[in-house]
Amino acid sequence: MASHFLEIEHKFLIDGAHFQFAAFRERVLTLHPIRRVTQSVRDGYYILEGDEGFIYRHRYDPELQHLTVKSIGGDAEERLEVNLDLGQHRGDQRAAVEKFLSVRGIAWTGTVHKAIEVFYFPDCEIVHYTAQGGGKTVQCVEFEALGAETLEAARATLRRYEELTGFGGAVRDRRSLAELLFGKVTEWLAQAPSSQSL
Repeated sequence: MASHFLEIEHKFLIDGAHFQFAAFRERVLTLHPIRRVTQSVRDGYYILEGDEGFIYRHRYDPELQHLTVKSIGGDAEERLEVNLDLGQHRGDQRAAVEKFLSVRGIAWTGTVHKAIEVFYFPDCEIVHYTAQGGGKTVQCVEFEALGAETLEAARATLRRYEELTGFGGAVRDRRSLAELLFGKVTEWLAQAPSSQSL
């Protein structure tokens, strides 16, 4: 699946007032992740003129810097995701990214700040985060399948980790993070021609 530039993930919105994060973390740690990272992330999102069905993201955090194109709209379980690694050697390249994208015409932009904790496994990444943007705050847990050969294999991986961490049977949210935080993105998707929305 990775060779086809697909992201296969399930996102769950959680109620921060009632979610028992300490208990969730302990359940994840009993599965022996190969690595765990806690950090702050800044994501700049961009919609380009006449580019229905795709959103661009500039991610900048202490470990990586990517320019990403993702398909958007419909169920966010399976999406195109192509990452270009901009590296950290030249620092924050946000200005260059915006100049690059402006050649096509930036129709909208929004910034998201996330506090994340990532648990890495050979076949899955589990991420807990609080995200702020567009005057809203959401808290989510995401499961992303890694290296699966088929969509069904990826879904089986996601179901297994969801069951093991207490999310088995929970109702996932089918929207992207940009849709959750920014009403403008939802409006744009509603107006985009259905033949272009992915």
